[in-house]
Amino acid sequence: MDAARSMNLVCLGGSMRVPSLSLSVCRSAAAVGKEFGFSTRILDLRELALPIYVPDWELGQYPAGRDQIHQLVESLRVADALIWASPTYHGTVSGVFKNAVDFTELLCRDVRPYLYGRSVGLVSINDSTTFAAMRDCARELRAWLAPTQVELGGGDFNHDHELVGESATRRLRRLLQELAEFVTARPVA
Repeated sequence: MDAARSMNLVCLGGSMRVPSLSLSVCRSAAAVGKEFGFSTRILDLRELALPIYVPDWELGQYPAGRDQIHQLVESLRVADALIWASPTYHGTVSGVFKNAVDFTELLCRDVRPYLYGRSVGLVSINDSTTFAAMRDCARELRAWLAPTQVELGGGDFNHDHELVGESATRRLRRLLQELAEFVTARPVA
């Protein structure tokens, strides 16, 4: 990797549940990402408390939550790679996760629209059916998907909700390596 080139990893996850296993995964992914040379940022969906996305509105039209939306959108703009972590609710991603992804529409007029040229790694909690919705969103947003997808369950975490499973940790490390390799292999935009 070019020593002068920085790599930005944004981990988008969490849920309204406290504690959130998907947020714990984001913390673990950020730590592993640093080992691969990423500067990391975690966007905790519960903490962001985004308003509901309205397709017809520009950022300035939201009566509340503009700072949180701006934080999300600017983080996505500078991201080279993303980890998306969501629990499985009723066979798909959580509503709070999908709502955050919908705000990516505010990047549609960028030079690199949506998530074009960015790599995305997927992590699902408790059920692999969530991957279909996540893959479809990432593809629609023009992202490159990492080949490895990581499904985790309660047994992969200790009583403090930290990721400890050896196999889970190995898969997460492989996912972060794939993201880093994609970022370093693509031309600088």
